Amino acid sequence: MKKYIIILSITLLTNNIFAQNADSIQIDENVQIELSQPKYTDADSTFAMANKLYNEAKYEDAVDAYEAILEAGKESSYLYYNLGNAYFKQNVLAAAILNYERAYRLNPSDEDINHNLALARTQVVDKFNEVPEFFVITIFGKIKSLFAINTWGIIAFISFLIVLILALLFLFSRRLFVRRLSFWLACVVLVLSISCKLIENNLRKYDNAIVFVPVLTAKTSPDDSGKDMFLLHEGAKVLIRDSYNEWTKIQLPNGEQGWVISEAITVI
Repeated sequence: MKKYIIILSITLLTNNIFAQNADSIQIDENVQIELSQPKYTDADSTFAMANKLYNEAKYEDAVDAYEAILEAGKESSYLYYNLGNAYFKQNVLAAAILNYERAYRLNPSDEDINHNLALARTQVVDKFNEVPEFFVITIFGKIKSLFAINTWGIIAFISFLIVLILALLFLFSRRLFVRRLSFWLACVVLVLSISCKLIENNLRKYDNAIVFVPVLTAKTSPDDSGKDMFLLHEGAKVLIRDSYNEWTKIQLPNGEQGWVISEAITVI
């Protein structure tokens, strides 16, 4: 009787998870299809028109078209990448870096995105001596750049389904060897599933921002009376640590922290 209860619970859990993941995967696939085909939807036609405007060097009009797609609730690494290129052609450094960063967040393994992001960063005034990372963090960063964000989610989901199948095999098999093997395999695959989900969640975190004003002064406290600490310039990337009213506490790659006006930065 207990086995049937467990089976029912697993079935319901699987259906629930599958429904949630299917929805998220479908949304992403729709975006990719719409942005890769020249017809059929308004987003597709707008994307094709934006690309045409870009090729004609009408970068300002191309930006408007790309932004219209984003306002319609569509996004993809290709869209952000093209938008970054259009801004870069107009020498709007902060907006170019912001969109390259958003493209990188969705697809960190893309060589073109990495190249253009690195190129844009060379034009940022601020250069920091970064605090050395713990080697585990460095390894984690290299691993999460292997696949796009949606790929990590799919791997996590499929791995979880395999865990459920192995669990059923463990429950119903009468052979001791098969039960032991399925148990240990389930443990290994479960670790893989959890790890992939953690990587996906990490890539979806919105805890970095780009400076969007020519010069930004960081202060010791979240008010105008605070003492000036350091200056930042357009395009600098900062880590968000806290917020208070219209102020945001940021951290630089070298570890320094300070408070800045929230309107002066844009979250990636």
